[in-house]
Amino acid sequence: MEEFNTFEKVQALFASVNGLGNQNFFFVACQDKQKVAGAAAGMDYPYDGLLINMTERGLGIFYLKAGALSGLVTLSSPSKMTIDKGSFFFIPVENIKGITIKKFALLNSKVKRISIDTTDGKSHKLYARVEEKDFPYHSGGFNAFVARYGNN
Repeated sequence: MEEFNTFEKVQALFASVNGLGNQNFFFVACQDKQKVAGAAAGMDYPYDGLLINMTERGLGIFYLKAGALSGLVTLSSPSKMTIDKGSFFFIPVENIKGITIKKFALLNSKVKRISIDTTDGKSHKLYARVEEKDFPYHSGGFNAFVARYGNN
């Protein structure tokens, strides 16, 4: 977590891989283990969470990995994860087939379920809390993401 717990550190991470745009909205999300399961899912989606930068060009993404035991918890916390600096990938806007954002549970508006579907057939099933106290940049970045894609 120490590698991505401030705006400045996250900005430097994305700058190091040419992953910044004119507008940058950073946030963290965890893999929705209820929606993604099995050995094939582990190969296609080898992460426990994602550090995302939404730009005008698309989504820049780093994998986050949980410790051995924290990945077993239904709702993991990104604060217990480490970043895989070699995992950066970018999904251009034209390769985003659709993004849906819904409440995680009927009576819980503090957690959102996210599905990012790409034109190559992948579907990233995630969830994110509206507030992440350990990541001061998260709330602004996630709210911008929800404002852009929340009505799809």
